[in-house]
Amino acid sequence: MRLLSGCFKFLIFLFLLAAAPLAAGQEHALQPFSVQPVKEKGRAAGFTLMDMEGKKRTLEEFRGKVLLVHFWASWCDPCKKEFPALSNLASEFGPKGLVVLGVAEDSRERVEAFLKENRAGFPILFDQYGSVMRDYRVSLIPVSVIVGKDGFIEGTLLGPRDYESAAAREYFEKILK
Repeated sequence: MRLLSGCFKFLIFLFLLAAAPLAAGQEHALQPFSVQPVKEKGRAAGFTLMDMEGKKRTLEEFRGKVLLVHFWASWCDPCKKEFPALSNLASEFGPKGLVVLGVAEDSRERVEAFLKENRAGFPILFDQYGSVMRDYRVSLIPVSVIVGKDGFIEGTLLGPRDYESAAAREYFEKILK
């Protein structure tokens, strides 16, 4: 019998990671802030997406800033739970050089309805058909990808995270220096 491929093992790992909070009865609990560093640094995939105002936004326009590219959707309950903390993070660390980009795998109408009740302190970009998610190899949401000032991926955060924790603040203070 053939051994499972590395890709298939990784997908099983992601499924188990996503299912663990459900099994523990914590469907929407924020997980402690912890960035998974990348094994080999690679340049972040470029993209062009539309924002809420219909303006084309590119990854390149944020070069020289630290980016938190956050993949989410308005129908995702864990995404909803961490959304206010991401807005606060953008407000607190934006002046220091952090840009939070919300990449919504969602329709404009659903996002607009969501934003009527939830403040977004950061740009929302639309990836309705998931092309950027595929480029970043994101298969579950929420997921955040940290891109350094040099345009290389520093790490990822899988699942809903506590972006208001002391660990998050410490991490962003350090990476923004």
